[in-house]
Amino acid sequence: SGGGRGIVRVDVSNDEGNTWTEANLRKIPQEEGREWAWTLWEADLKIPNTDKFQLCARAVDTSYNTQPGDVKPMWNLRGILNNSWHRVDVKVDRDD
Repeated sequence: SGGGRGIVRVDVSNDEGNTWTEANLRKIPQEEGREWAWTLWEADLKIPNTDKFQLCARAVDTSYNTQPGDVKPMWNLRGILNNSWHRVDVKVDRDD
C-alpha cells in the first residue's frame, strides 16, 4: 500500500478470483501512517480436483483501497505502480 497505509485484509482465491477466502494476518506493530513493513498472512484453501490451478491474492489497505485484478489499466514504460493481484500457477502432483 502507498502512503504508509497498513494492510487490513488479504483475500486469497484458488479459482482465478471467482471466489475469495479471507486470510489470517500476522502483522507486526507499526506506527499508524508509517506502516511500510511486509504483512505476512496465511490461509487454508481446498486444492481443486484438477492437475493445475492458479492462486490469486489481493490486499486491502486502511483506506480500503483494493489491488486491481490486472496491471493493464496502470501499465507504464518504467513499470512503476504495478500493484495488481499476485498470481501463482500451481501444478498438482497427485500420488495414486
